[in-house]
Amino acid sequence: MRVLSIDLDYIMSPSIEIYADLYHDNNSLTRWRELFENSNFKENDFDIDTSNLLFCFNVFLKALKNCDNVSFGYEHDSILYGIEDFSDIDLINIDHHDDVFAGDFVCEESDYETGLKKEYVGIVKDDRVHEGNWIAWLVSKKKINSCVWIGNEYSRNKDRNFFNEKIVPNYLNIEKENYKFSNYKFDYIFVCLSPQYTPKKYWYYFSMFIDSYEQFTGKDAIMVPNKYELESRNSKINDEILYQRTNGR
Repeated sequence: MRVLSIDLDYIMSPSIEIYADLYHDNNSLTRWRELFENSNFKENDFDIDTSNLLFCFNVFLKALKNCDNVSFGYEHDSILYGIEDFSDIDLINIDHHDDVFAGDFVCEESDYETGLKKEYVGIVKDDRVHEGNWIAWLVSKKKINSCVWIGNEYSRNKDRNFFNEKIVPNYLNIEKENYKFSNYKFDYIFVCLSPQYTPKKYWYYFSMFIDSYEQFTGKDAIMVPNKYELESRNSKINDEILYQRTNGR
């Protein structure tokens, strides 16, 4: 199954590493309000890479000619609603982040690889999945055949390519200038906004993709508003409660 995933934070390459760790909050509206109210940054300080935007849009339009299985979401783990039952996935992910691992357990007290291994253990044993590690989750379910991450040259996530290559079958990280699509035939297309990393003033580009889809196909766009992370987490809790009730514990 060939899957194309486009994360619009990819267009923020000139500035995303400047603000990525500032005032992070699960509520994206709070995140941006806090950042602009409590720092010297203003929204106009964060530029996009126009060539990245055009690249995403052109790939999207070419893929639309060959695929009508398309959905849109806010967070990247929402893609799993569309592909969780797929197997032998050949994934092309256009994204500023690798989305294999998030580095949640990387800290100064331990080396980088130890933290990544700990994160993967949580994915395998606890279904600890979210927008930053959904690819590793697919790997843990033996659903990935290959993964191409078309990323930005200065993404800090490149630092863990050495570990991604050990975990992900047929893994490749490459920039758009060096990648050539063999074809634009996909079984599923997903576009996400990533509002935590894409400033509010650029959210209308997400609407541009949605509007283009609807005009091209004559169909209403399928929006996936929910985070797969939350459903997965609660499912594990429900399973444990059911087990304890059944076994009198």
